[in-house]
Amino acid sequence: MSEIKLLISQDDPEVAYLTMPGHPGKGKYGVVGRTVRLSSILGQYEGAEVNFDFSGDGRLIGIEIIC
Repeated sequence: MSEIKLLISQDDPEVAYLTMPGHPGKGKYGVVGRTVRLSSILGQYEGAEVNFDFSGDGRLIGIEIIC
């Protein structure tokens, strides 16, 4: 995958996922090596839940947004 794509959940329109270039694709086992929540970085953050997904080698591969 070589482009950024925005995917909206078909089950919940308040959930979106932004795939970054180099994301290995949906359904691949073990795609996400680590997830970091925005609230864990900013502490007193208030807003949509934002999760950063990283590959096993530390590359940002996706961003999940839950309103």
